Amino acid sequence: MPAVTGLGSGLDIEGLVTGLINAESAPQLAIFAARTQKATSLISGFGEISSSLASLQSSLTDLESADTFGAVSATSSDATYATVTADPGAAAGSYSLEVTSLAERQSLVSGDFAATTTEVGTGTLTITLGTPTYNVAPADTTTYSGFAADGAIAAINVDIQAGSATLADVRDAINAATDLVTASLVKNGSSYKLLLSPTDSGVAKSLSVSVADTSDGSNTDNSGLSQLAFNSSASNLSQVRAGSDASFTINGMALTSSSNTLTDVIDGVDITLLQQTVAPVTLTLADNYSVAENAVSAFVIAYNSYVVTHSNLTAYNPSTEIAGALLGDFTARNISDKLRGQLSATIASATGSYSSLSEIGVEVQTGGTLQLDRAKFQAAMAADRDSVQAIFVDRTSGGSTLTGLASAMDTLLDTFTSASGTIKDRTDSIEDQMTEITIDEAEFNRRMESLEARYRKQFNALDSLLAEITATQDYLTQALDQLPGFVQKPKD
Repeated sequence: MPAVTGLGSGLDIEGLVTGLINAESAPQLAIFAARTQKATSLISGFGEISSSLASLQSSLTDLESADTFGAVSATSSDATYATVTADPGAAAGSYSLEVTSLAERQSLVSGDFAATTTEVGTGTLTITLGTPTYNVAPADTTTYSGFAADGAIAAINVDIQAGSATLADVRDAINAATDLVTASLVKNGSSYKLLLSPTDSGVAKSLSVSVADTSDGSNTDNSGLSQLAFNSSASNLSQVRAGSDASFTINGMALTSSSNTLTDVIDGVDITLLQQTVAPVTLTLADNYSVAENAVSAFVIAYNSYVVTHSNLTAYNPSTEIAGALLGDFTARNISDKLRGQLSATIASATGSYSSLSEIGVEVQTGGTLQLDRAKFQAAMAADRDSVQAIFVDRTSGGSTLTGLASAMDTLLDTFTSASGTIKDRTDSIEDQMTEITIDEAEFNRRMESLEARYRKQFNALDSLLAEITATQDYLTQALDQLPGFVQKPKD
């Protein structure tokens, strides 16, 4: 932009005003910029600290749980026949499993219907779950000679009204009435069948279907709604598969189960039977120390990440003369001191063979980082797993809760990272300072604008005065030139 000069004097008024204002404002603006940069760096630094502490806190979750230290690995010698899982704390051991038969869900099927829209009949279906009795002599496992209802399960009543009595309507009505029975339609060539099955397997979950048939008044004939009757008095549905219990042996002991998922045969162990075995399947339960080791390793890694972050933010590099954003900061130093103190403090919950991190292989290194000796940790777990657990996990003694390292560390970290914690308080204070800086800078800029206007007014007045003096000089010179006998002195 070209310089703006005085119209009367030729003075560079804009240049003079700008120079004066810059000379007045530059030092103070530099102070504002430095204060803003410092505050921004502090907030950024505490953001990094907070993030690393949050990761450290997350790593404590597994260490606070006894399940981590009681983990058990469960394996099957042939997972095509049976699979096995174990809860933490389950007793280690080996079991021989043989499966004679699997538990089955009963299946009842109707006769053929021409279409899903074919009218079945009206009335009420009453479905009962329980245990059937079959004829022994002569043997017959397709019809009931008796039925013992399960008194703990209420009978299911399904009303089939006129106007909603098609085969599809009956299916939908049964499914809407209960989740203990599943009704579906199966296409058989050009016709359809209604298939009924209990949701659960086992003999004791078999179905008895009684009918109050308002279509023709008969509850047992093979027409109207009574086409769906299946009980000790009528077998208009066909039982294509009987409900049955699983039959198996564990270590030679003969057992049965209504389900193929065995949750209570061995304490803390779930076994899923998949098919009849042709040879014994070995189920092995073993202590799994790697779960605890990995949890401790995750804690060590997270803590070391915090230490590195803190070190970088509070360090000074003499070669580059660059200081970390939190160099000399009391809050950052206080957080570090308290964390180191927590690691070396007496662990209230400790009991048994071990009472400190170093005794189980977690050592403090030069610079404050931690190192995990995995072999030493595994040996400690094998020697006294409960004692290793007690270092990290709260335990109860004499009616009192003794705090473990993980819980104590978690509580301490909360004082730093929570919504009312140290870091939040400090960053709120810094943000308040930034607001004050912004207000002070805005006020200073307003004063500079006022000063600039005053300078410009003064220089414009000077320009006008100089213009008047110049005009007077020109007038006098011309007047003198007109006087008789006046000779103007030649200019050099």
